[in-house]
Order: sequence, then structure tokens, then C-alpha cells
Amino acid sequence: MLMYYILTFGCVAFSIGLLEIIIPKVMMSLWIRWTSSKLYFIHGIILIIAGFPLTQIPSSNSLSIPLFIIGLIIVFTGPFILIYPEKVKKLFLEGLDELGHEGSRLALIIDALFQMMVGIVCAVAFFLQ
Repeated sequence: MLMYYILTFGCVAFSIGLLEIIIPKVMMSLWIRWTSSKLYFIHGIILIIAGFPLTQIPSSNSLSIPLFIIGLIIVFTGPFILIYPEKVKKLFLEGLDELGHEGSRLALIIDALFQMMVGIVCAVAFFLQ
């Protein structure tokens, strides 16, 4: 059951990354609206819940260590957003202003490539099991 979650998580991560590459302006405006929302703190809860199963991959899987590290990064990011949502919002919006149009586009592409890599690692881990 855990490995089906990993596959689903990977497909969602890959799909979001692909959407960020295909329609970057729409995805960036979606991120800006989401970070500006009063409910943004929920993003921290979602990160903790979604990342925790990645830390539970059996050690018999050859990709258990990379997935464990990815899971830890996701889980440890959650509390910062949960506890300091306003500071994270401010940092995100100031970062976009500082980077400008081209810089923010490059940051979005790097984020998309990272998400797609995570998706591929999850899918490969599923099929190696």
C-alpha cells in the first residue's frame, strides 16, 4: 500500500512540475494567490502529512535513502510554513520582486525540474519494489 502512495505522490509531483514548465505564468499566478491566501498555513500541514510516508520506504528498496532524504526535506519544511506563514509569504513575494520576471521564471523552471525528478525517483522506486 505504501508503494502505491509513493507512485501516486510521484505522479502528482511530476504532473505539477510538467504544468510549471508548460504554463509557467498560470502556475506562478496560482502560487502567488495561494501564498497570499489566509489558508496558506494549511500548506505546512499538507507537507508534513504528504512527506512522512516517504520516510518509511523499506531499506530493501535501492532508492530508500534518496526518498528518505526527500521526505525529510518535505516534512521539515512543513513546520516553518505552519508556524511562520506570514514570514514565508513575505519571503516568497520579496524574492519574486528581487528576481524580476526572468529570474522568477528561472526559479520556477528549477522548481519544476526538481519536482519532476522527485516524481521519476518515486515511480522508479515503485517499479523496483
